[in-house]
Amino acid sequence: METRPNLPIQVLSFCGTDGRLQPLRFRLEDEEHQLQTVSIQEIVSVNEVQYVGIEALVFLCKAQLGGRERLLELRYTIRTHRWVLRRLVY
Repeated sequence: METRPNLPIQVLSFCGTDGRLQPLRFRLEDEEHQLQTVSIQEIVSVNEVQYVGIEALVFLCKAQLGGRERLLELRYTIRTHRWVLRRLVY
């Protein structure tokens, strides 16, 4: 399964008592226009970044996607509360 960069996704996440946001799973539309649910197996790293003054959290995650373990990058834009699948690393 190949995805285009910056694909908008639906994310199920939780916020801990310390305010830390953690994605659990997400849904995306595949090439056949079917919704695919992807469970996140591990969060490798979380970085707070700024893109042209827009604050975002970038999550590097491991997940099963298309029957294979993939490393992917999710981005959460703080101001707009939107999630995107930024890219598949491998």
